[in-house]
Amino acid sequence: MDYPIKLTIDPTVALEANIQVKEQLKWLIGIGHISPGELLPSTNVLAAQLGLNRNTINWVYHHLQEEGIVSMHKGRGTLVLDNPQTDELRRSRMLMHELLERTIEEVRLKSINAEAFFTASLAYGLMQISEQTTARKLLFVECKEHDHPFYSNEIRRVTGAEVKTIFLEDIESSDTILTDALEFSAMVVTTLNHHDQVKRLLTGKEVKLCVIGAQVETSTFLEIARLVEGSPVTFVCLGKAGGQWMAKRVHEAGLHSIKPYAVGIHDHAQLLACLENSERTYASAAVYSKVRELAPDKVRRFPMLLEKSSETLLIDFSQPTK
Repeated sequence: MDYPIKLTIDPTVALEANIQVKEQLKWLIGIGHISPGELLPSTNVLAAQLGLNRNTINWVYHHLQEEGIVSMHKGRGTLVLDNPQTDELRRSRMLMHELLERTIEEVRLKSINAEAFFTASLAYGLMQISEQTTARKLLFVECKEHDHPFYSNEIRRVTGAEVKTIFLEDIESSDTILTDALEFSAMVVTTLNHHDQVKRLLTGKEVKLCVIGAQVETSTFLEIARLVEGSPVTFVCLGKAGGQWMAKRVHEAGLHSIKPYAVGIHDHAQLLACLENSERTYASAAVYSKVRELAPDKVRRFPMLLEKSSETLLIDFSQPTK
Protein backbone atom coordinates (compact mmCIF):
# COMPACT_ATOMS: atom_id res chain seq x y z
CA MET A 1 0.00 0.00 0.00
CA ASP A 2 1.61 3.23 -1.21
CA TYR A 3 -0.40 5.60 0.94
CA PRO A 4 -0.83 5.75 4.74
CA ILE A 5 -4.04 4.35 6.12
CA LYS A 6 -5.93 6.51 8.57
CA LEU A 7 -6.13 4.92 12.00
CA THR A 8 -6.61 6.57 15.38
CA ILE A 9 -5.44 5.39 18.80
CA ASP A 10 -7.31 6.88 21.73
CA PRO A 11 -5.77 6.07 25.14
CA THR A 12 -8.97 7.14 26.90
CA VAL A 13 -11.05 4.42 25.23
CA ALA A 14 -11.60 1.25 27.28
CA LEU A 15 -10.03 -0.92 24.58
CA GLU A 16 -6.37 -1.86 24.37
CA ALA A 17 -4.39 -0.35 21.49
CA ASN A 18 -4.01 -3.68 19.69
CA ILE A 19 -7.78 -4.20 19.67
CA GLN A 20 -8.33 -0.64 18.42
CA VAL A 21 -5.93 -1.22 15.52
CA LYS A 22 -7.34 -4.64 14.61
CA GLU A 23 -10.96 -3.50 14.62
CA GLN A 24 -10.20 -0.37 12.57
CA LEU A 25 -8.37 -2.48 9.97
CA LYS A 26 -11.35 -4.83 9.81
CA TRP A 27 -13.58 -1.82 9.21
CA LEU A 28 -11.36 -0.54 6.38
CA ILE A 29 -11.35 -3.98 4.75
CA GLY A 30 -15.02 -4.56 5.48
CA ILE A 31 -16.27 -1.37 3.81
CA GLY A 32 -13.89 -1.63 0.87
CA HIS A 33 -11.31 1.03 1.70
CA ILE A 34 -8.70 -1.75 1.61
CA SER A 35 -9.37 -4.35 -1.08
CA PRO A 36 -8.45 -8.05 -1.39
CA GLY A 37 -5.05 -8.33 -3.01
CA GLU A 38 -3.67 -5.19 -1.36
CA LEU A 39 -0.76 -5.27 1.07
CA LEU A 40 -1.15 -3.77 4.52
CA PRO A 41 1.62 -1.41 5.67
CA SER A 42 4.68 -3.11 7.12
CA THR A 43 4.68 -3.57 10.87
CA ASN A 44 7.49 -1.00 11.18
CA VAL A 45 5.66 1.61 9.11
CA LEU A 46 2.32 1.22 10.90
CA ALA A 47 3.94 1.11 14.33
CA ALA A 48 5.83 4.35 13.58
CA GLN A 49 2.70 6.01 12.19
CA LEU A 50 0.68 5.21 15.33
CA GLY A 51 3.49 5.57 17.87
CA LEU A 52 3.14 1.93 18.95
CA ASN A 53 5.54 -0.93 19.53
CA ARG A 54 6.18 -3.12 16.45
CA ASN A 55 5.14 -6.19 18.49
CA THR A 56 1.68 -4.67 18.90
CA ILE A 57 1.20 -4.51 15.11
CA ASN A 58 2.64 -8.02 14.80
CA TRP A 59 -0.05 -9.21 17.24
CA VAL A 60 -2.73 -7.51 15.13
CA TYR A 61 -1.55 -9.05 11.86
CA HIS A 62 -1.21 -12.53 13.36
CA HIS A 63 -4.76 -12.36 14.73
CA LEU A 64 -6.11 -11.16 11.38
CA GLN A 65 -4.32 -14.13 9.82
CA GLU A 66 -5.92 -16.51 12.33
CA GLU A 67 -9.31 -15.11 11.34
CA GLY A 68 -8.49 -15.90 7.69
CA ILE A 69 -8.56 -12.27 6.54
CA VAL A 70 -4.87 -11.81 5.67
CA SER A 71 -1.82 -13.95 4.93
CA MET A 72 1.64 -13.04 6.15
CA HIS A 73 4.66 -13.71 3.94
CA LYS A 74 8.14 -13.14 5.36
CA GLY A 75 9.98 -10.57 3.29
CA ARG A 76 6.93 -9.83 1.15
CA GLY A 77 4.33 -8.34 3.47
CA THR A 78 0.81 -8.93 4.74
CA LEU A 79 -1.77 -9.52 2.01
CA VAL A 80 -5.54 -9.03 2.31
CA LEU A 81 -7.10 -12.28 1.07
CA ASP A 82 -9.91 -12.81 -1.42
CA ASN A 83 -11.75 -15.67 0.28
CA PRO A 84 -15.01 -16.56 2.07
CA GLN A 85 -13.80 -15.10 5.38
CA THR A 86 -13.13 -11.72 3.79
CA ASP A 87 -16.43 -11.91 1.90
CA GLU A 88 -18.26 -12.53 5.18
CA LEU A 89 -16.41 -9.65 6.86
CA ARG A 90 -17.42 -7.30 4.04
CA ARG A 91 -21.03 -8.48 4.14
CA SER A 92 -21.37 -8.04 7.90
CA ARG A 93 -19.47 -4.75 8.10
CA MET A 94 -21.51 -3.19 5.28
CA LEU A 95 -24.69 -4.02 7.21
CA MET A 96 -23.18 -2.55 10.38
CA HIS A 97 -21.99 0.49 8.46
CA GLU A 98 -25.49 1.26 7.18
CA LEU A 99 -26.96 0.83 10.65
CA LEU A 100 -24.31 3.01 12.29
CA GLU A 101 -24.65 5.76 9.68
CA ARG A 102 -28.39 5.94 10.39
CA THR A 103 -27.76 5.90 14.14
CA ILE A 104 -25.15 8.66 13.94
CA GLU A 105 -27.57 10.80 11.92
CA GLU A 106 -30.30 10.25 14.54
CA VAL A 107 -27.85 11.19 17.31
CA ARG A 108 -26.97 14.37 15.45
CA LEU A 109 -30.60 15.33 14.79
CA LYS A 110 -31.48 14.86 18.47
CA SER A 111 -28.44 16.90 19.57
CA ILE A 112 -27.06 14.05 21.67
CA ASN A 113 -23.36 14.07 22.45
CA ALA A 114 -21.95 11.32 20.21
CA GLU A 115 -19.13 10.29 22.56
CA ALA A 116 -21.53 10.02 25.51
CA PHE A 117 -23.99 8.04 23.38
CA PHE A 118 -21.50 5.42 22.24
CA THR A 119 -19.97 5.10 25.71
CA ALA A 120 -23.44 4.49 27.10
CA SER A 121 -24.11 2.03 24.26
CA LEU A 122 -21.04 0.02 25.22
CA ALA A 123 -22.20 -0.11 28.84
CA TYR A 124 -25.68 -1.17 27.73
CA GLY A 125 -24.20 -3.94 25.59
CA LEU A 126 -22.17 -5.21 28.55
CA MET A 127 -25.37 -5.34 30.61
CA GLN A 128 -27.03 -7.51 27.98
CA ILE A 129 -24.05 -9.88 27.91
CA SER A 130 -24.05 -10.14 31.71
CA GLU A 131 -27.63 -11.42 31.62
CA GLN A 132 -26.40 -14.67 30.10
CA THR A 133 -25.82 -17.18 32.88
CA THR A 134 -23.39 -19.29 30.86
CA ALA A 135 -20.34 -17.82 29.15
CA ARG A 136 -20.38 -18.31 25.40
CA LYS A 137 -17.13 -20.22 25.02
CA LEU A 138 -16.62 -23.25 22.82
CA LEU A 139 -13.71 -25.63 22.46
CA PHE A 140 -13.05 -26.85 18.90
CA VAL A 141 -11.06 -30.07 18.42
CA GLU A 142 -9.67 -30.85 14.96
CA CYS A 143 -6.53 -32.15 13.27
CA LYS A 144 -3.93 -29.93 11.65
CA GLU A 145 -4.41 -31.40 8.17
CA HIS A 146 -7.98 -30.30 7.52
CA ASP A 147 -9.09 -26.70 6.94
CA HIS A 148 -9.56 -25.95 10.64
CA PRO A 149 -9.68 -22.12 10.12
CA PHE A 150 -12.83 -22.62 8.02
CA TYR A 151 -14.56 -24.57 10.78
CA SER A 152 -13.49 -22.29 13.63
CA ASN A 153 -14.60 -19.20 11.71
CA GLU A 154 -17.95 -20.82 10.90
CA ILE A 155 -18.48 -21.82 14.54
CA ARG A 156 -17.74 -18.24 15.58
CA ARG A 157 -20.02 -16.81 12.88
CA VAL A 158 -22.99 -19.03 13.73
CA THR A 159 -22.75 -18.91 17.53
CA GLY A 160 -21.06 -15.59 18.25
CA ALA A 161 -19.03 -17.49 20.84
CA GLU A 162 -15.36 -17.26 21.68
CA VAL A 163 -13.73 -20.30 20.09
CA LYS A 164 -10.52 -21.99 21.20
CA THR A 165 -8.98 -24.54 18.82
CA ILE A 166 -6.83 -27.45 19.96
CA PHE A 167 -5.39 -30.14 17.72
CA LEU A 168 -5.60 -33.91 18.03
CA GLU A 169 -1.89 -34.21 17.22
CA ASP A 170 -1.07 -32.04 20.26
CA ILE A 171 -3.49 -33.91 22.52
CA GLU A 172 -1.82 -37.21 21.61
CA SER A 173 1.61 -35.83 22.51
CA SER A 174 0.61 -34.40 25.90
CA ASP A 175 -1.32 -35.66 28.91
CA THR A 176 -2.45 -32.19 29.97
CA ILE A 177 -3.49 -30.26 26.84
CA LEU A 178 -7.05 -31.60 26.75
CA THR A 179 -7.54 -31.27 30.50
CA ASP A 180 -6.26 -27.70 30.46
CA ALA A 181 -8.42 -26.84 27.44
CA LEU A 182 -11.56 -28.16 29.14
CA GLU A 183 -11.06 -25.47 31.79
CA PHE A 184 -11.75 -22.98 28.99
CA SER A 185 -15.02 -24.70 28.10
CA ALA A 186 -16.74 -28.02 28.73
CA MET A 187 -18.65 -27.55 25.48
CA VAL A 188 -16.72 -29.27 22.69
CA VAL A 189 -17.25 -29.10 18.94
CA THR A 190 -15.58 -31.43 16.46
CA THR A 191 -16.09 -32.57 12.88
CA LEU A 192 -17.55 -35.77 11.48
CA ASN A 193 -14.03 -36.80 10.46
CA HIS A 194 -12.95 -37.12 14.09
CA HIS A 195 -16.19 -37.83 15.94
CA ASP A 196 -15.22 -41.30 17.20
CA GLN A 197 -11.69 -40.27 18.18
CA VAL A 198 -12.85 -37.22 20.12
CA LYS A 199 -15.68 -39.14 21.75
CA ARG A 200 -13.14 -41.67 23.09
CA LEU A 201 -10.91 -38.88 24.40
CA LEU A 202 -13.85 -37.39 26.29
CA THR A 203 -14.93 -40.68 27.90
CA GLY A 204 -15.52 -40.14 31.60
CA LYS A 205 -15.43 -36.36 31.31
CA GLU A 206 -18.48 -34.20 31.98
CA VAL A 207 -18.66 -32.38 28.67
CA LYS A 208 -21.16 -31.66 25.92
CA LEU A 209 -20.15 -32.67 22.41
CA CYS A 210 -21.45 -31.25 19.13
CA VAL A 211 -20.47 -32.80 15.78
CA ILE A 212 -20.59 -30.72 12.61
CA GLY A 213 -19.97 -31.29 8.93
CA ALA A 214 -19.29 -29.36 5.75
CA GLN A 215 -20.45 -29.65 2.18
CA VAL A 216 -19.16 -28.38 -1.14
CA GLU A 217 -20.76 -25.81 -3.41
CA THR A 218 -22.52 -27.51 -6.33
CA SER A 219 -20.78 -25.23 -8.83
CA THR A 220 -17.48 -26.97 -8.11
CA PHE A 221 -18.93 -30.37 -8.97
CA LEU A 222 -20.29 -28.94 -12.22
CA GLU A 223 -16.84 -27.57 -13.11
CA ILE A 224 -15.21 -30.94 -12.48
CA ALA A 225 -17.89 -32.77 -14.43
CA ARG A 226 -16.97 -30.73 -17.52
CA LEU A 227 -13.33 -31.87 -17.46
CA VAL A 228 -12.17 -34.40 -20.02
CA GLU A 229 -12.43 -37.98 -18.78
CA GLY A 230 -9.21 -39.12 -17.17
CA SER A 231 -8.05 -35.58 -16.34
CA PRO A 232 -5.62 -35.48 -13.40
CA VAL A 233 -6.99 -33.20 -10.66
CA THR A 234 -5.12 -32.25 -7.48
CA PHE A 235 -6.74 -31.36 -4.17
CA VAL A 236 -4.63 -29.30 -1.75
CA CYS A 237 -5.29 -28.61 1.92
CA LEU A 238 -3.22 -27.95 5.02
CA GLY A 239 -2.30 -31.64 5.05
CA LYS A 240 -2.73 -34.64 2.77
CA ALA A 241 -5.67 -35.93 4.82
CA GLY A 242 -7.51 -32.69 4.10
CA GLY A 243 -6.86 -33.10 0.39
CA GLN A 244 -8.14 -36.67 0.57
CA TRP A 245 -11.33 -35.42 2.23
CA MET A 246 -11.85 -33.01 -0.67
CA ALA A 247 -11.29 -35.76 -3.25
CA LYS A 248 -13.70 -38.03 -1.37
CA ARG A 249 -16.47 -35.42 -1.53
CA VAL A 250 -16.06 -35.34 -5.32
CA HIS A 251 -16.18 -39.15 -5.53
CA GLU A 252 -19.30 -39.24 -3.34
CA ALA A 253 -20.94 -36.76 -5.73
CA GLY A 254 -20.72 -39.44 -8.43
CA LEU A 255 -17.76 -37.97 -10.31
CA HIS A 256 -15.48 -40.93 -11.02
CA SER A 257 -13.95 -39.91 -14.34
CA ILE A 258 -11.04 -37.81 -13.00
CA LYS A 259 -7.72 -39.02 -11.60
CA PRO A 260 -7.58 -37.43 -8.13
CA TYR A 261 -4.40 -36.59 -6.22
CA ALA A 262 -4.19 -35.24 -2.66
CA VAL A 263 -1.34 -33.23 -1.21
CA GLY A 264 -0.62 -31.02 1.79
CA ILE A 265 0.64 -27.47 1.42
CA HIS A 266 3.90 -28.22 3.23
CA ASP A 267 4.91 -31.09 0.92
CA HIS A 268 6.45 -28.60 -1.47
CA ALA A 269 8.11 -31.02 -3.89
CA GLN A 270 4.99 -33.14 -4.36
CA LEU A 271 2.84 -30.04 -4.63
CA LEU A 272 4.98 -28.63 -7.45
CA ALA A 273 4.89 -31.99 -9.25
CA CYS A 274 1.10 -32.19 -8.95
CA LEU A 275 0.67 -28.63 -10.19
CA GLU A 276 2.85 -29.41 -13.17
CA ASN A 277 1.03 -32.60 -14.13
CA SER A 278 -2.59 -31.78 -13.21
CA GLU A 279 -5.23 -30.37 -15.50
CA ARG A 280 -6.84 -28.54 -12.56
CA THR A 281 -5.98 -27.95 -8.91
CA TYR A 282 -8.48 -27.19 -6.16
CA ALA A 283 -7.23 -25.61 -2.92
CA SER A 284 -9.08 -25.11 0.35
CA ALA A 285 -9.56 -21.56 1.60
CA ALA A 286 -6.73 -21.93 4.12
CA VAL A 287 -4.11 -22.51 1.40
CA TYR A 288 -5.71 -21.03 -1.71
CA SER A 289 -3.65 -17.84 -1.88
CA LYS A 290 -0.32 -19.65 -1.51
CA VAL A 291 -1.17 -22.33 -4.06
CA ARG A 292 -2.55 -19.85 -6.57
CA GLU A 293 0.73 -17.95 -6.51
CA LEU A 294 2.44 -21.08 -7.84
CA ALA A 295 0.05 -21.74 -10.75
CA PRO A 296 -2.60 -19.00 -11.12
CA ASP A 297 -4.06 -20.44 -14.34
CA LYS A 298 -4.67 -23.89 -12.92
CA VAL A 299 -5.81 -23.24 -9.36
CA ARG A 300 -9.42 -22.87 -8.20
CA ARG A 301 -10.80 -22.42 -4.70
CA PHE A 302 -12.56 -25.45 -3.21
CA PRO A 303 -15.53 -23.67 -1.62
CA MET A 304 -16.83 -25.35 1.51
CA LEU A 305 -20.10 -24.56 3.25
CA LEU A 306 -21.20 -25.49 6.73
CA GLU A 307 -24.13 -27.89 6.51
CA LYS A 308 -27.46 -26.28 7.39
CA SER A 309 -28.15 -29.05 9.90
CA SER A 310 -24.80 -28.25 11.56
CA GLU A 311 -25.74 -24.58 11.82
CA THR A 312 -28.94 -25.56 13.61
CA LEU A 313 -27.03 -27.90 15.93
CA LEU A 314 -24.51 -25.19 16.79
CA ILE A 315 -27.18 -22.61 17.53
CA ASP A 316 -29.01 -24.99 19.89
CA PHE A 317 -25.75 -26.25 21.40
CA SER A 318 -24.40 -22.81 22.24
CA GLN A 319 -27.53 -21.42 23.86
CA PRO A 320 -26.84 -20.35 27.47
CA THR A 321 -28.41 -22.32 30.28
CA LYS A 322 -30.99 -20.24 32.09
